[in-house]
Amino acid sequence: MDFRILGSLEVWEGERQIELGGPKRRAVLAYLLLHANEVVAADRLVDQLWGEKPPRNAAGALQTHVSRLRKDLGAEVVATRGWGYVLRSEPGALDLERFERLIAEAENRPASERAESLREALALWRGRPLDDLAFEPALAGDIARLEELRLTVLENRIDADLEAGNGNGLVAELEALIVEYPLRERLRGQLILALYRCGRQAEALEVYRETRRVLADELGLEPSPELRELERAILQQDPALRVSPVGAAVVAEPGSPAGRRRRAFVGAAAALLLAGLGTATAVGVSRRPTTTVAEQPMTLITVVANNTDQTGSQPHSSTGAGRATTPTGQSSRQNTTPTKSDSRSRGLAIHTPGSTQSTATATVPLLQPQKGTPGKKKPKLIRIADEFGAPALNAQTWNSGSSGPGASFVQANGQLVFSIAGDATLDPQYHYAGSSITTKCEFRGNFDARIDFTVLQWPPENGATISLTAQAGNTGIELVQRVTATWDDGYNAWPSGNSTSIPDQSGTLRLARSDGFVFAYYLHDGRWIVLGGKSFSGDVQVGVGLDVYQDTWQQQDVSAAVDNFRVTAPGAACPASS
Repeated sequence: MDFRILGSLEVWEGERQIELGGPKRRAVLAYLLLHANEVVAADRLVDQLWGEKPPRNAAGALQTHVSRLRKDLGAEVVATRGWGYVLRSEPGALDLERFERLIAEAENRPASERAESLREALALWRGRPLDDLAFEPALAGDIARLEELRLTVLENRIDADLEAGNGNGLVAELEALIVEYPLRERLRGQLILALYRCGRQAEALEVYRETRRVLADELGLEPSPELRELERAILQQDPALRVSPVGAAVVAEPGSPAGRRRRAFVGAAAALLLAGLGTATAVGVSRRPTTTVAEQPMTLITVVANNTDQTGSQPHSSTGAGRATTPTGQSSRQNTTPTKSDSRSRGLAIHTPGSTQSTATATVPLLQPQKGTPGKKKPKLIRIADEFGAPALNAQTWNSGSSGPGASFVQANGQLVFSIAGDATLDPQYHYAGSSITTKCEFRGNFDARIDFTVLQWPPENGATISLTAQAGNTGIELVQRVTATWDDGYNAWPSGNSTSIPDQSGTLRLARSDGFVFAYYLHDGRWIVLGGKSFSGDVQVGVGLDVYQDTWQQQDVSAAVDNFRVTAPGAACPASS
């Protein structure tokens, strides 16, 4: 029998996958697998599975789950002891065990062989550990430990590739990893070294400067001594940073037991980097996500909306103009909010009940420096920000509108709060109700837009969406990222992307365009997760809104708040009054 936890929980018997039942039964099995071949007390299982509020007959419920597992897997696999339960696993039957064995076998091998062995180990992963049980409290600590183990082994494999002189193929991989894990200094140091060894010294130093900005903005920290030493070595073009033509020697660590060894590399900077730059940094969901704008010699103009209009009345309409569309589905120039159509054509079917599609990672850097033209001024870097702290929405920054009586918004207490009443009237043509705001400025090239959200009144399966959108002029094209409770709370991207069931009550949404391609992200556990992307050109306006559609709405009162809007771009076309 083959047990798999490096991804969603699976059990295979030969070519047949065994059905395991609901999430709580799967959680029982997963916990026993994580403690395979040891007896787990029944009381301990109850405490882990249900915490401080177990059901009245928790012991009986546990016994039922174990009894069913014994029937499905065999009494010889799931055994009962007088005071607990044990899952008997044959050597090599658990994918985690095979993973750890391959890691051990890689130790002390030459760099190229070590990289291949670690690559083979990482190939056992099918996604995040126990991905289908990510919200079971009993497994949270083990899932975090396994994910950290995977990332550490991945970094070790990259170290081995760097040691073996395989830097050329690592740059794109590392850029994608840094998008997903922006606060891991070790990955950033590896990218800096890989770029330098590829003859891209200027880009290596640019990554260091970006790393310094990110750490300062997010954590208030300076780069680690190892990273600072690496920058110094690059500036001095230290020969120690080059790959050793002979390969690294393996020497015993002074004072360490026999068999405990480390690899010695020529040169202090390389040694500090390849032995492991710092420690992995784990953070929660940040309210101020990572800035990825590459530093460039530009004039910086920052527009903070709440500092420019403290007296204007809220430009709020309930006439439906904000969401009106033409019969062809294209918005007119006067329609300043993103185009909406029937939810079935918008791709709500991307996320079907019980399904969770895998997420992707971006492989292109965002907002790269634009090359200057001799004799021309460099473009201005524009940042437009609004914390929604003024008494009313800033009419110089935003267009706004609502569709259907019962859909409204109000700016108060440092947030912009959207609401839809359960008895709201839907637009008779498009069967839709909602409110939205859209930037008056348009962004022709690259841009990076983000918004923080919090769901306030949000019954289960209510069918509403809170969205960050990008609309390209008259075309009505938009890329949407939203939190929805149509089936399970989660995120999805439209029209080209994935979905995931993560019931965040608050978080950060992001849309960013680079070289004509827009990526949609959400922030989770301090990492940007890419849901999808679309080739998307034209002058883009960025919008935020709350909406419902007839075929998914459950006619319940819903409300959600947004704050800390910011968009950064090398330039913007804004009306004279903006």
